[in-house]
Amino acid sequence: MTFLRNLLLPFALLGFSGGAAAEGDAARGWSADWKVIGVAQDRTEVLVRRESVQDVPPSAERAFAVRQVWAGFDFGGASALDAGRKIVLFRYDCSAHRVLIAAATDYAADGALIARNAVEADRADLYEPVEPETLNAAIMAEACPV
Repeated sequence: MTFLRNLLLPFALLGFSGGAAAEGDAARGWSADWKVIGVAQDRTEVLVRRESVQDVPPSAERAFAVRQVWAGFDFGGASALDAGRKIVLFRYDCSAHRVLIAAATDYAADGALIARNAVEADRADLYEPVEPETLNAAIMAEACPV
């Protein structure tokens, strides 16, 4: 649980401004299937790979279906963070507005792998609420369109 909270906390604290980015433009160095959905207040670009959105059926440890999506965070323009990237696999319980970070990979500015983490199990009790008007809410909107 601590791992999940440590990953979510920076996303909630960045502060998100969806209007600060050109909707639909790919960020520098990202392939064309990654789309910028906004820029955080610290100038971190937030991207989503829309083609990665998938339905994941219920399981023995999770009685509800979820939608998963890959999101990217490009810290190249951020003043408070080291340059680099983070790629995260989010799983959203769209109806209950909850999220699980299923996997995360950190890269240095030169592309070197820094860390790779994944949750051991996709259990219902590991899902955390998505706070409105946060990065998670913006990413969830891409995975769970109304």
